[in-house]
Amino acid sequence: MEAILVVVALAGAACAAVAAVAAWRRAAEAEERAQREAAAREAEARARVEAEERAQREAAAREAEARARQEAEAWAQKAEADRDRAQARARQEAEARKAEAQARQEAERRARDASRRAGRLAADLSESRVDAVQHADEPTLVGVLRKAVPSMDPERAGRLNNQIETLARLRASEAQLLSELKATADEAARSQLQRKLEKIQFDAEALLKRLRHIVQEDPSLQAVRLSLAWGVRVSTSSKTNNKTNNKKTDNKE
Repeated sequence: MEAILVVVALAGAACAAVAAVAAWRRAAEAEERAQREAAAREAEARARVEAEERAQREAAAREAEARARQEAEAWAQKAEADRDRAQARARQEAEARKAEAQARQEAERRARDASRRAGRLAADLSESRVDAVQHADEPTLVGVLRKAVPSMDPERAGRLNNQIETLARLRASEAQLLSELKATADEAARSQLQRKLEKIQFDAEALLKRLRHIVQEDPSLQAVRLSLAWGVRVSTSSKTNNKTNNKKTDNKE
């Protein structure tokens, strides 16, 4: 009986031991499971934090990329604007150089034209001075010479004045002979008067021609040439001069 009790006691102790071990194992498993769950939660928390950090980094990267893209676009726009301004400036400078070259060419052309015109004017003026001396009517020529005499040296002035007075006497004689010729009916007398008249007219024209030559060639008579070139009355031939003088003589008579 005692043996049975011992066996029963031992069996009960064994069962208690087994139950204790099972309980310990369950407790250990529960703790391990709790640790695993805590570790899992911690890992999940770390993963969530890492995910948030990664999301923030990605957002920051996207923001940085957007800023970089905006800056690149702004730089490209600025570069394009700078290029457009440079091209516009280059065009303006090219147009300015072209305009300057055209203006210079135009100025040179005008200068050449002006030079040619000046040359032609000088030639025309020179020719007009010669023409004026050759074609000025006798009263005008004698008038400007009389005005020039006081400014000449006495010797030359005396010679010129003598020639002017001689011409005046010849014209007076011419007028007198014309008057006598007009009043005379005798053919012999008229023939004689006509010969005298032709001689006087020839001498007067020769003296007038000499006076024209003096005015044309004498350097000291430049003012006379200019006066004739710019303000003389012009006759086309010596016949006109003679007719003018004859009319004046007839009027005086």
